Amino acid sequence: MSKRAGRRTQGHEKLARERIERLFTLAEESSKNDNPEESKRLIELARLIGKRYNQRLSKSQRIKICRKCNSFLNSGNSKHRLSPKGWKTVTCLDCGSVVRYRTLNREV
Repeated sequence: MSKRAGRRTQGHEKLARERIERLFTLAEESSKNDNPEESKRLIELARLIGKRYNQRLSKSQRIKICRKCNSFLNSGNSKHRLSPKGWKTVTCLDCGSVVRYRTLNREV
């Protein structure tokens, strides 16, 4: 086995990012079609590709999935609330986990 056999090129990383994006769009479509198990499986596949090719999910992608149960968070299975102090609270209605994100304060 040669030394270069295990290395990944930028082409592999680009292809992995494209596949992750495609899996997220498919998961969004399947969650809209009331198929939560399929969307959960697609999210798990996207996370596995990210681990394999050392590609982090973007901030917008990380906000869309539950960290505890890997379900795709849409308006049907999550509750989004904004506090006046600048926090966004997202509650997964499948497992009950709560995540808080800091938002920009728009008060001037």
